[in-house]
Amino acid sequence: MDLFSALYPFVFCSLASGSSGNSYYVGNGDEGLLIDAGISSRRISKALAENGISMSQIKAVMITHDHSDHIKGLATLANKYRLPVMATPDCLKGISQHPLTAELDKSLMQTIKARQSFRLSGLEVTPFSVPHDGMGNVGYHVRNSHASLTLATDLGVLTDEAIHYLKAATAIVLESNYDEELLQKGFYPPYLKQRIRSHQGHLSNADAAGFLQQHYHPGIQQIFLCHLSQHNNRPDLARESALKALNGCTPDAGKLVKVLPRGQRSPLFHL
Repeated sequence: MDLFSALYPFVFCSLASGSSGNSYYVGNGDEGLLIDAGISSRRISKALAENGISMSQIKAVMITHDHSDHIKGLATLANKYRLPVMATPDCLKGISQHPLTAELDKSLMQTIKARQSFRLSGLEVTPFSVPHDGMGNVGYHVRNSHASLTLATDLGVLTDEAIHYLKAATAIVLESNYDEELLQKGFYPPYLKQRIRSHQGHLSNADAAGFLQQHYHPGIQQIFLCHLSQHNNRPDLARESALKALNGCTPDAGKLVKVLPRGQRSPLFHL
């Protein structure tokens, strides 16, 4: 890492997090990157501006997978601001075939590969594979010289690879999609419930808590729970589950755990 990156703040915010749309910002100094663009271009630019970030600071959009709640605003955003769209080959194929992104300028697409790091805006980014029923699904580990963030969302099970990058980070953004009881008693049809629970689906509150209980260490300084289901979860349930898992591990659990809001931006967090 370059020596100057330590002089700049390493910051993160969620612009939206949930099944209705997902987008996140991570930045270093005067530049940064978006992870996913699952809300409108207008909402993204407005949420960024409210956190003091202009679109001129965004240097690329990194995509986790090709589901609509992660790419809904991508074509308009990337075309308007001429932003590189970085994703795995299979994900780019899915994006190019998706009706929501049919108008995306193909010249903006850039291929990345799992476990192959690249440098952008003073940050080192490492994509890693995750199991989900999209195309070319990845999470991201992003770091500068003094801090790091791992985002692992839309994965049905925590693989050794995902666990490795989560444990390596000083801040984690971890899916806590559903509460098992709410899902079981909810109105979703059986096939959809099974899809959510499957190894190609989503992590439950219990799954996220299980990771924290087994793998939390003092180097993990911030925990953000993301992608909560609108119908099958509640912020208080997700947070309570995480805090219970951390009970006895750290006296600062209450300060560590934050639930990212579904339909609005979060504050800008310094990592």
